Amino acid sequence: MKTIFSIVETKKKDHLPVQRFIELVDHEFYPPLSERGGGIPERIEKCLDTSEANYLIARLNEVDISDPLDGIIGMIGCTKNWKDESSTYVNFLATHPDYRKYGVSKALTRELEFLMEKQGFERIYVCTWSTNPAAMDFYEKIGYNAYSIILNHRGNGVHTINYKKKI
Repeated sequence: MKTIFSIVETKKKDHLPVQRFIELVDHEFYPPLSERGGGIPERIEKCLDTSEANYLIARLNEVDISDPLDGIIGMIGCTKNWKDESSTYVNFLATHPDYRKYGVSKALTRELEFLMEKQGFERIYVCTWSTNPAAMDFYEKIGYNAYSIILNHRGNGVHTINYKKKI
């Protein structure tokens, strides 16, 4: 099978397509990222190509020059030294709706795990919410273990589920 995308780390020049990608999937988060803290602009500022955080993007190998996303079909973000110097936290993971079921999120997660292990990190943490069974199933299938649940954290009856994985 022909590989249709490559995974690369973002650079400051990727700001606009990263912003557009987050805006595309914003409504899929609970609450939406645009409604949290400083919204999407603050998230990008804190996470785009800094010493403590960055995004990996899955980008189509053949990009249409008119594509406002510059070929981005998936993205994962992480914050290093999250709980301690040996841990990192996945602060964002999403796949473009048109490219789901192609293994994009799995490839991004595996690449992030590989890079973090290479940099000396031992654990990766992530969370999702109880009304997102697809995410819970995804993380469990790739070896993440739930270690805590915060009841009603995201609203009445919507719990935050925390996962971790030793890498």
